[in-house]
Amino acid sequence: ECEVDNGNCPYNSVCSHDAKTFATICSCKVGTTNTGSKHKLVCTDSCEVKNGECDANAMCSHDAATNAVKCTCKTGYANTGSNGHVTCTLTAGRCVANV
Repeated sequence: ECEVDNGNCPYNSVCSHDAKTFATICSCKVGTTNTGSKHKLVCTDSCEVKNGECDANAMCSHDAATNAVKCTCKTGYANTGSNGHVTCTLTAGRCVANV
């Protein structure tokens, strides 16, 4: 069934089959997030959903090769995270507004 019209799976999704029941399974492609329900998949660009789960001071984009979400700290912030998690911290020496 997947060979015909992507198994009726929605845009930005991939079709596969359950190994035991052979039922059609639709799942969102890498870089997209299901904003629908378990039974009514809607695959939306992950960067449009909660900034792709990136830090509030990061920009969300996609890796050119894999389309995976990529978080990059905004200007004036440095990545202080570890284990692949991006945490953006204000860099020292930045001007502060007069209060």
